[in-house]
Amino acid sequence: MELFYRISLHELVADILTLIDERELSSKNALERVFRKVSGRDREKARGLAHAYVFEIEKWRAKIDFIADSVLKGSEMEDLDAYLANLIRIGIFEMKFRGTPPALATDSIVRVVKEKYDLPRAKFVNALLRGAEGFDLEKALKKLREKDRLGYLSIKFSHPRWYVEYAIDLLGYENAVRLLLSNNRGQRYYVRVNPLKTDIDSLRDYLEEHGVRTARTPIEDVLKVLDYRTPVTRLEWYKKGYFVIQDLASAYVAHVLKPEPGERVLDLAAAPGSKTFHAAALMENRGEIVAVDYSLERLNKMKEKMKTLGVRNVRLVHADGMKFTDREKFDKIILDAPCSSSGTYRQFPEVKWRFDEGKIRKVVQVQKAMLRNAYRNLADDGEMTYSTCSIRLDENEENIVYALNRIGFELVNYPFSWGDKGFLEIGDRVFRAWTHRHDCNSFFIAKLGKG
Repeated sequence: MELFYRISLHELVADILTLIDERELSSKNALERVFRKVSGRDREKARGLAHAYVFEIEKWRAKIDFIADSVLKGSEMEDLDAYLANLIRIGIFEMKFRGTPPALATDSIVRVVKEKYDLPRAKFVNALLRGAEGFDLEKALKKLREKDRLGYLSIKFSHPRWYVEYAIDLLGYENAVRLLLSNNRGQRYYVRVNPLKTDIDSLRDYLEEHGVRTARTPIEDVLKVLDYRTPVTRLEWYKKGYFVIQDLASAYVAHVLKPEPGERVLDLAAAPGSKTFHAAALMENRGEIVAVDYSLERLNKMKEKMKTLGVRNVRLVHADGMKFTDREKFDKIILDAPCSSSGTYRQFPEVKWRFDEGKIRKVVQVQKAMLRNAYRNLADDGEMTYSTCSIRLDENEENIVYALNRIGFELVNYPFSWGDKGFLEIGDRVFRAWTHRHDCNSFFIAKLGKG
């Protein structure tokens, strides 16, 4: 593989994984940042391979680290320098998951460690990977299962222990295991038509002509991609904004809100903009949407996407969604709140390792602050959709109960046309989607009013 500065694939992948760890970037953003510095004849080939490595290593990270920690005996991967730990993960992934001959996988990693660090650490990594080569994972998992069922499930399915315990408490053992299995299956793609440029039937015909087989979904303007010859992101209509890639449950939010042409709409956590632009299309570019986000970089990306999609009624505002206010109240509000993303593990496996109970408690406080601010900004007869891509009660139903009892919202009896009911006393009036049941992100939606 010919690449600029003769950087190896292992170094590229370790760079990306370390950016994800240290900067808490998405794998997509980390990949983009690293590949800005890469050129050469094999750049695109290397990019595709690096993406596959990063995605699979993040998906199976708990199992990879279990192997390494078992060989280390006394210390853990988390104690090591982040870049060194990621090189070790790459080596174990290659020999245990990808079928690379162990000697070749070990030699490639040791060579990088020797160049980046020193001989003692190269010897340490060599010994660790040699130990990993002979490690009997199935035997170790069987032994773990006998003494720690939660730990066993956490390693076998490569999920945080808290998530496994939470899913079992919430769904019961069998459904929790189905969810864990589903989170590790191949990613499902959905495309939403942009009605500002075409219609759903024309889009389906176009995709079929270009080797993309689709199926209808419970949402009228969304298609499920069944298989394809060419990735949809390479198609001309995607580049020209005739359609977007958007998860099925995510695309339901704007329909539940049902913004009308001419209304004033506020999106309090707008980036990356999927729900904002969906609302703009449903409003036929009439009225105004104020799209607020704390990230200027993400707002700038939204600005470029608006041009591609032909969206003209969105005003971008760089502000904090917990504090933003405007002179006039809004008819409708979208609050797709920042959350633990615990419903998106199939799509973004790196978020599995980002949250613990302490961080989630802080996120819940942000969600409540945004709910209070949404109430201040909503007109007296206005309506709001609250949504998250989290499976947790404290980010969903418990927040809605808080909004009803402590803020003054009313729960709108919206006739959800698909999905499952939720939990607690409001369960039959809110929406839940599950990866194992609906083949999309696990998701929550509630519609609130200010009567």
